[in-house]
Amino acid sequence: MTLILAFIAAHMDFLWREARYRIVGSEVSTSNGGDALLLVESALLRLRFVSDRQQLLLDFQPAATGSATEWYTIDLVRRLFLKQRETSSLLDESYAEFLRVHLAEIEERFSPDAWATTRSELRQLMRKRSKEMFG
Repeated sequence: MTLILAFIAAHMDFLWREARYRIVGSEVSTSNGGDALLLVESALLRLRFVSDRQQLLLDFQPAATGSATEWYTIDLVRRLFLKQRETSSLLDESYAEFLRVHLAEIEERFSPDAWATTRSELRQLMRKRSKEMFG
């Protein structure tokens, strides 16, 4: 959990401005050197920070309509906005900056009114990424 919290404190303090986001859940285990999960959400967007084998990941789902199993990775979300292939899904400073700049737009795309279209586009990008990786 320390890795997640340190990254958020160093690069994503904008989440806490104006009490926009709040922590809604967490899990910690001692396996693989201390895997952890932190759930943060606003009225429109749920973020899942994961520390897995000392690597940071970030996933998204709509706060209102998200299912327990349907999450979309930061690389897919950035690709949706910037229209360029990403080389990694590991959370880093460039993804944090992307989120800072585009957070309001991302929330809008994950809102109930826009979710059906966004979901379809993200699923298409998932298929495209799979073909690019595995042929």
